[in-house]
Amino acid sequence: MRDGGRAVSENYGVPSAASTPGRQMITRRLRRGPQASPRPSEPTEAAPSGGFAVLRHRDYRVLWSSGLLSTTVFMMSFMLMPALAYDITGSNASAGIATMGSGFGMFLIAPIGGVIADRVRKRPLVFFGQAIPAAIILAIGVLVVTDAISIVMLTLGTLVMGFGFAFMGPARQAWIGELVPRRLVANAIAMQQVGQTMSQMIGPLLIAVLVAGLVGIGGAYLFMASLFIIVLPLTASLPDTKPAADPAGRRSIRVELSAGARYVFGDPQLRLLWAAFMALIVCGFAFQTLLPGFLDRVLDRDPTDIGPMLLVFAIAGLVANVLVVRIVGTPLMWPGMLLLGAVMAGGFALLAAAPGYGIALAAGVPLGAGRSGFMLLNQTLLISNARPEFYGRVASTTMMAFGTQSLLAPVWGALADSIGMRPTLFIVAAAAVVALLATWLGWQRTGRSAQAAPAPSHAQ
Repeated sequence: MRDGGRAVSENYGVPSAASTPGRQMITRRLRRGPQASPRPSEPTEAAPSGGFAVLRHRDYRVLWSSGLLSTTVFMMSFMLMPALAYDITGSNASAGIATMGSGFGMFLIAPIGGVIADRVRKRPLVFFGQAIPAAIILAIGVLVVTDAISIVMLTLGTLVMGFGFAFMGPARQAWIGELVPRRLVANAIAMQQVGQTMSQMIGPLLIAVLVAGLVGIGGAYLFMASLFIIVLPLTASLPDTKPAADPAGRRSIRVELSAGARYVFGDPQLRLLWAAFMALIVCGFAFQTLLPGFLDRVLDRDPTDIGPMLLVFAIAGLVANVLVVRIVGTPLMWPGMLLLGAVMAGGFALLAAAPGYGIALAAGVPLGAGRSGFMLLNQTLLISNARPEFYGRVASTTMMAFGTQSLLAPVWGALADSIGMRPTLFIVAAAAVVALLATWLGWQRTGRSAQAAPAPSHAQ
């Protein structure tokens, strides 16, 4: 449709300067995706409406349920890891170093994982991407229970887990595009983020019960590993769908990696969304790295008191996501994403100034709502504006963001050890504000001039 003489995206509220018939054709094809006959698991009736419509699809429900359980385990692991590292060494920097292990795997391997996800069937990648972390989590639990854990072993464990995530994450995102109709991909991505936020709520509850009341950190890790007895059969029960990319058009991994990079970074919208996600994730996840030391050194609380704070954080994020999912597919997505990023930055400032544990708990509300809502809208915009044959490679760029924040975790920890916890949290808040201002300026330019970019030729 048209607004003031410019083409406007029908689904996502982002203008596009589709000024030629050929460009208009590309834009329409990008919005609709390829026309294909319904898959056996897809209903043939008119598209259901509503924020939770995609849950009517059996295959997506199974994938979503499997993802909810596995992500709960991964979230528990990420929440416990800084506390376990801090308990071993008493150092903020060590807590960051333990987290850094997974960052190497995700940052270095995720782009290759994205290429492979676009080339092959997704079920084996997701299955083994869950099985490998399950084995590592089981091993960490045994080492903690036997009092044989060390910071080196913990870091090596997170490194191997990062390799698993690097293949599973892009494959899981790309698999969604093969399991649901194109018209529901945006809704499916949004619901996936809702599930991840639910796992952030369930995780702290389980941590509080297991660590504080029943079995301790070692027992919690063993419990987490046992949940994969449910997760892995669910994943194995899903259809082994064919990849969207034409096998006849495959080239070397190096060529397809380059093609994916040109596609993502050559499109103004995708490039801007990726840069915003990278910056806000690096800032947003500093919260979990710094929180154990903040509780201990500033608020004079036990680092295990992290559980209630993460629970408040997760509940706020879940409430925000349930509300935000309703604006998916409307022109409110971009302004909503920026507003929620600003809410997160405000939460960091409130936490930095908190005089006691009560205000610190309250800071979890804007932190959780802002970060979770920003991620939901950003990821939905990013995947929905990409072509199906590039889903894996586009998703791999977001895995690089998680890898980057893990690699920078020791920097936040060392900075906190050097200048103090409160100044470091204020720096995080300021960095988020600067990133949001840059994103807003880029959105203004992109909104006036961005075009939907066709896939680059392999011959380029």
